[in-house]
Amino acid sequence: MTDDEQLFTELAELLRPRLEPPPEVLDAARLAFGWRDAELARLVEDSLLESTAGTRAGGTGPRLLAFESGEVVVELQIDGRRVVGQVDPPAEVELELRAGAPDGPGALLATGRSDALGRFVLHVPAGVQLVTLGCTYPDGTGFRTSAVRL
Repeated sequence: MTDDEQLFTELAELLRPRLEPPPEVLDAARLAFGWRDAELARLVEDSLLESTAGTRAGGTGPRLLAFESGEVVVELQIDGRRVVGQVDPPAEVELELRAGAPDGPGALLATGRSDALGRFVLHVPAGVQLVTLGCTYPDGTGFRTSAVRL
């Protein structure tokens, strides 16, 4: 083996760990692939929008939102950094709260599971301004909400 070949071999060995994507990148790719078939739930109510139309006195208090996906409605109450919600019809679903828009895998902020009545509470870390909520049923079907600015 020539000196140049030896140098290239050693260089390839040094760079090999950097050729593998970091685990968090692989996790995000798997999530994006898994959510590609998840339906995007449609925003049907937002108290913030209603307050600008003058229907909500003063615009104070928690923000109330409702998203619809087929026959399912998920209602959210955002109060500071706390998200209280309910899935209707009631069901136990896996929940993922992510930073950013639904078209890309944002950082995972919180996970949880709704109870038998569809109720749940999730907490948003400080500094996060935009979130999406993903709901997955035991059969693997699910939906995600459009992005919500806190």
